[in-house]
Amino acid sequence: MSQAIQPAHANARGELSAGQLLKWIDTTACLAAEKHAGVSCVTASVDDIQFEETARVGQVITIKAKVTRAFSTSMEISIKVIVQDTFTGIEKLVSVAFSTFVAKPVGKEKIHLKPVIPLTEQDHVEHNRASERRKVRLRHEETFKNLMEKNSKFEAASVAPIRS
Repeated sequence: MSQAIQPAHANARGELSAGQLLKWIDTTACLAAEKHAGVSCVTASVDDIQFEETARVGQVITIKAKVTRAFSTSMEISIKVIVQDTFTGIEKLVSVAFSTFVAKPVGKEKIHLKPVIPLTEQDHVEHNRASERRKVRLRHEETFKNLMEKNSKFEAASVAPIRS
């Protein structure tokens, strides 16, 4: 996806809003997921995302997304964001991220995704690394759930009852 950055996409300093960019990233990644799955998909998670460059009004942002690996019902999407200055032609890397999407069936039956077939050496590397990233995500998810449980128990215990 390519998009010219307009004033409506920017903050008061003329810089692309992070929220707008995240929306475009999610939309582009979702389209890649749905193309692979053949059904509607939803975002399950987005890995840590950092912005290396600022995009400004008048520049063109290009977002490339592809499925790096399909698991049973979820898939990893690789996302690369580049900004190009239209006057100089200079391109800069804005961000690289990974999202996880889940195929959403119409009924209750789960969709089992077709595997991704790596074509290039780089595809093979990304395909193998996707499995490792998934392990990290699943460990992180469990740790986060445990922290949230502990936090909610602490908050419940620390709230004094209201007396009238």
